[in-house]
Amino acid sequence: MTIDIPILGARTVIWAAAQLHLFFAAFILGAPIFIVISEYLGFRNQDARFERLAREMMKAVSIAYSFTAAFGVIFAFILMGPFQSSTNYLMELFFPIFGAYGLLILIESAVMYTYYYSWGSLNSGIKKKWHILLGVLLNIVGTVLMLVMNSVASFMLTPPKDIDLSGASLWELVNNPSWSGLNLHRFIGNLTFGGFVVALFAAFMFLSAKNDEDKAFYDWMGYIGNFIGTGTMMIIPVAGYIYAKELFHYDASISTLLMADKLSWFFEIQGVLVGLMFLGANYYMWLSIKRIQGGERFAKLMKTSFAIMFIGTAIWITPQAFLPDLTSSPTGNMSITELAIPANFAFLGMMMAKAIAVTAIVILTFVTYLVYRRALATGKIAWGKIDVRAQYTLIFLPALAIYTMGLMGAIRELARSGDFIFRVAADPSPYWYIPPLAYTSQVTGVLTLIFFIFIALIFWLGFKMGKTETS
Repeated sequence: MTIDIPILGARTVIWAAAQLHLFFAAFILGAPIFIVISEYLGFRNQDARFERLAREMMKAVSIAYSFTAAFGVIFAFILMGPFQSSTNYLMELFFPIFGAYGLLILIESAVMYTYYYSWGSLNSGIKKKWHILLGVLLNIVGTVLMLVMNSVASFMLTPPKDIDLSGASLWELVNNPSWSGLNLHRFIGNLTFGGFVVALFAAFMFLSAKNDEDKAFYDWMGYIGNFIGTGTMMIIPVAGYIYAKELFHYDASISTLLMADKLSWFFEIQGVLVGLMFLGANYYMWLSIKRIQGGERFAKLMKTSFAIMFIGTAIWITPQAFLPDLTSSPTGNMSITELAIPANFAFLGMMMAKAIAVTAIVILTFVTYLVYRRALATGKIAWGKIDVRAQYTLIFLPALAIYTMGLMGAIRELARSGDFIFRVAADPSPYWYIPPLAYTSQVTGVLTLIFFIFIALIFWLGFKMGKTETS
């Protein structure tokens, strides 16, 4: 049966608005943590590079904040349209949370703009410490804001069982079975996203730099962004397993749908994307090693590292069977055994093999960084002299991160199947079913491209329409 999905149906429109809002939210929540740490390091070590990094990225964040708010408003308006009845139900249950959300938005806006516009007047002596504290406050408010709204999102997938929801306390609704796992996963994901967007900005500025001094700075900035993005990416799988465990304990049918049924092939694509991210991050580090005096002698290790990571990724994405879901049957003259991994290699589809493969990829990434540190200890680095392919890699990595975030967001929402709130309230739209992987991939790809266009516009408006302030 062919499923006819309208290009701009209600569900696709709200999907687009919500996803673009979350993309920008991840940017303005993840980047400020990176920014404040950089400002502190610059102040403590009297390193002007960290100060410049923090100030330039904060300028980009201040512009992106407006886009975040705009897509948030669009998302809210759509919710009050075809999803009005379900939204009203959520509003009644979480009325204090939505009230706190509005208040926190106002506080965050005030702190963010105060932090940005007071940079010049609070940039020396004891005043600098107060400015850094403002940045810390901004991150605390932003994190609380994320935790507050995660409670609503996690409730929609894992509403508390065996209690009357209308009479439940607010804490029982907020502290639902998957709230902690979602918080952990999104917090680490935002850090990764923030690091890669910093690297993206650095690549944009490096490729358009007119002098060697700027090239050297943005080369260094790209390295720092990739270091943070890759370092936090290595612990995302752990957060993902914790979140998946919470879903399994809540209702095993969710895990079955995710890992062994209609959404299992979505995870195959996710595995490919994450594997490419690790390969890309390692490729960038190997290119970085080559710009270190005498670093070429370590290049022979790159092929071995890549081969092992490639094999690990292949094991990670190996399915137990090639059927799209549990109810599918082979077509034509093929049998079920012909659509399964041969018995001698069946262990490759087991979770133990995948866990070992992921662990090997993470360890090799860490080893690559150790090799980089070893090369740096024996030679001098030439900032700005890096192979230009490294800058294209720093563009490729955020593209993968954004696409992966979009795909995984769709998976989490589709885990509710035909429900607006899992087994509590049905989806009121006529397109409640799980869309095919091809359609989901196409929508995610378009949203990734749209977000990239907006990010490029932000960088261009903030840093190419006029001279960048670095003082």
